[in-house]
Amino acid sequence: MNRAPIFAIVILVGLAATPQNQQPAGDSGPAAGIHTIRVDDALLQLAADGGFSWVIQLVEWREVEPAPNEFFWEYTDWLARAAEYYGLELVLRLDHPPDWAVSPEEAIPVDVASYIAFVGRVAARYQGQVTAYVVWNEPNLTAEWAGQPPDPAGYVELLCAARAAIRAADPQALVVSAGLAPTNHADATALDDRRYLQAMYAAGASECFDVLGAHLYGFAYHPDDAHGAHDDLNFARLADLRAIMVEHGDADKPVWATELGWTTDPVEKEKQWIRVSEEEQSRYLVAAFERTGQEWPWLERIAVWNLSRGLLADDERRGFSILADDGMPKPAYESLAAMAKELGGKGAEEQEGKRTGAQRVEILAPDVVVRLSDVDSFYPHWGRPHCGSAPCRSWSGQFYIGELGTSPWQLQMEIMQVEEPGNQVWINGHLLDPPAIPLRGRPDYSSVWAAAEMPVPADLLRPGVNTLEIRSSPRLPVYQDGRARFESLQIRHVRLTTGF
Repeated sequence: MNRAPIFAIVILVGLAATPQNQQPAGDSGPAAGIHTIRVDDALLQLAADGGFSWVIQLVEWREVEPAPNEFFWEYTDWLARAAEYYGLELVLRLDHPPDWAVSPEEAIPVDVASYIAFVGRVAARYQGQVTAYVVWNEPNLTAEWAGQPPDPAGYVELLCAARAAIRAADPQALVVSAGLAPTNHADATALDDRRYLQAMYAAGASECFDVLGAHLYGFAYHPDDAHGAHDDLNFARLADLRAIMVEHGDADKPVWATELGWTTDPVEKEKQWIRVSEEEQSRYLVAAFERTGQEWPWLERIAVWNLSRGLLADDERRGFSILADDGMPKPAYESLAAMAKELGGKGAEEQEGKRTGAQRVEILAPDVVVRLSDVDSFYPHWGRPHCGSAPCRSWSGQFYIGELGTSPWQLQMEIMQVEEPGNQVWINGHLLDPPAIPLRGRPDYSSVWAAAEMPVPADLLRPGVNTLEIRSSPRLPVYQDGRARFESLQIRHVRLTTGF
């Protein structure tokens, strides 16, 4: 009987560092990773402190490129810096297309050329910082294939083109095939993942990925549940995918479980049968690592699904999290952290060694422009307001410092402004002095880029995460003439430097 017609989990993910602390597969079992949804600094700290060595984050194409050739890199740039600071390898999943790139009437319901251009840009931008890229997600579901029936040959075309783009931009990055949703369906809404993989091989997929991505779920059952039990809707189903790989000559390729999980709170009525208790979730996750370490040496990595907090009550991802709604660890987090420590994973104390100092800290890249404005109108060389629409009077970004030293730091940026000088910089809640951004050689009221520098006392900074905020406002009282008002300000290339 098929009690789970379709079992799909949609993940929101987007970066990190070169291989540093990976736990090798084999005697110690698969390298333990975590799949995030929308990660922030606190969650990355929990990932590192819990002994996870790698993270998967979705990079949403629709967020990075909401309109053709209009790019927003702030979040992904931060992610790359943060993952590096915490010593976490980064794996990025690339999907969630923008509406402008979706073509439901086409055989491949996404503009392939535009997707490949996006993939290539991401790989080039983060060359050497990202371990691997996962190309798409669960394409064996209509819901994930832009509303079209699953098309293995179409996905293989997309996969092969993406691999070529990634290889050209970053030859060291690995290409991971999309994790397939475990389902027994074979209709217009979904295709059995085993049949889908067979069809992928028939379409020539073997030459187009380095690692097979897989979604490893236990549904309601212990990971030791027998192969073939419960209509194959259990943990052991992964062995079927491995057998298909071996059959097609890919025995030397590894498998990564890019999702592994049990839910403590299924949302949909028809999925209540997969509910487990928090204690069972904890025990099953640890047992999954134990079984795979003993029986499946070809399974190199496992990413637990998921690390999140504060999701809406009707969000199906919520029950899979190893954190409670308030962000406190559930028993699963504690058990996985203890497992990692026992197996030699990197806990909080050892991770500190990765958090080294630097004499130059990037906060905003040279090609990322942030506009603050009280008006929506555009001028030559001006972008859209950072908030999406006016009024938009502040921007903040996080940056990381390892060793502070005793020397003062210098904040440097490029700035363009129409009205001034009511523009202030705050670091960790402290207003920098002078109280308005000074400019060198700035032509008054001109839409040109000019350099700005401000001293930053070392005692305003702290090891680890720091926050910089730029606020724009009407002119300071001493400059007011009754007519001036804040109009627009743009910043780019923001960085801190020091000689230690």
